[in-house]
Amino acid sequence: MSMKMVDDENEQKKKILEAEEFYQKGLVYGKESDADGAIECWQKTVDLNPNHFEGWYNLGNVYDIGKGDLERAIECWNKALELKPDDVDVLHNMGNAYREHKDYDKAIESYKKIVGLNSEDPKGWNNMANAYRGKSEIDQAIECWKKALEIKPDKYETWYNLGITYKELGEFDLAIDCCQKIFERYPNSYEVKRLLNAINEEKESA
Repeated sequence: MSMKMVDDENEQKKKILEAEEFYQKGLVYGKESDADGAIECWQKTVDLNPNHFEGWYNLGNVYDIGKGDLERAIECWNKALELKPDDVDVLHNMGNAYREHKDYDKAIESYKKIVGLNSEDPKGWNNMANAYRGKSEIDQAIECWKKALEIKPDKYETWYNLGITYKELGEFDLAIDCCQKIFERYPNSYEVKRLLNAINEEKESA
């Protein structure tokens, strides 16, 4: 091995070590909710080591949560996906960010990738349902919630969302069934008692 190759290899190892140091510093800033400090450190991480998956992933997270910059967040998450195309955490975060910004079609695209990788991912189905609901495509939303409940039948949020949706559709008996499913596991839920009362009132006046 030539001296130049040895020098290049040593330089690369040095960059990788420096990248990891900046990554760890970024984690400290992240815990302190210092978005600017975290961004500066993690940007240095990926500049020094473009193959640092966690650097790109967390950089995307802080641009999204800390700065509300969807465009930059997506750029970083896409870089992370180039390194790990099947990473569901990245896909979930992308989908959720798109949904928060009301870009429901792109959110659904992300969630479809998740359930394509693992059809037994209840969070993927539940989030896809919420995105369809955002688009007012209620039939698709209901089907996704049902799929989520087949996988995880004790999920409070899913039963609750389904109950509200049935109530809005005037399907009062189905809405009541959803509330009863929640009561089986959470008998003291004030939120569900209030929903059930509202359903019964609307049912009586219908």
